[in-house]
Amino acid sequence: MSIATMISPRAVAPWLTRWLRDNLASRRSRLLLIGLGFTLGLSGLTVLDSMHAEMLQSLSARRLQLGRLQNLGDAGVWQQRRSESERWRASAESRLWEGETDGLAQANLQSWIVEAAHRAGLAQLDIRTSINASATNPLKLRQLTAQISGRFEPDGLFLFLRAIAADERLLLVDRLEVQTVPAVRFEMLLGTFLRPAASS
Repeated sequence: MSIATMISPRAVAPWLTRWLRDNLASRRSRLLLIGLGFTLGLSGLTVLDSMHAEMLQSLSARRLQLGRLQNLGDAGVWQQRRSESERWRASAESRLWEGETDGLAQANLQSWIVEAAHRAGLAQLDIRTSINASATNPLKLRQLTAQISGRFEPDGLFLFLRAIAADERLLLVDRLEVQTVPAVRFEMLLGTFLRPAASS
């Protein structure tokens, strides 16, 4: 009994029935068809096996994440992290400039600049300070800037920059320019952050 005789003539077109009878009658055709079926079945099993391996790997990774989350859920870990973050926050806040009023904060920064410049050997500086009043963060940090200009003296300027870097409070040199025309001068924009004093 061949495959061609098993298929109903009504369900299959006559030309297809003839092709099946002609091509599947030989033993070689049947072996090729069996080999093709075996190859397709084997490739399907390979795909299923790789999908199964991926699912097992994903499940293992999720179990590992769940274990880590359960370990993090312990109160001791969170208390330790909280104390560490509070310590870092206090350290960062201690580097900010404080002033009860904007005028006092500007005066404090200006007097620090004058003293540091005097120690560095820089004289006759022009200092203009300003405060950016828009503070939108929870700590109400405002940016305090000082525009400093004066005669360029390499050794003195180097010592002044060293004093800025060595100070415990946060000071950033936003811009530094050296002009040679009409005279050799430097211009610097020094910035820091200001927060209100705890009493205000």
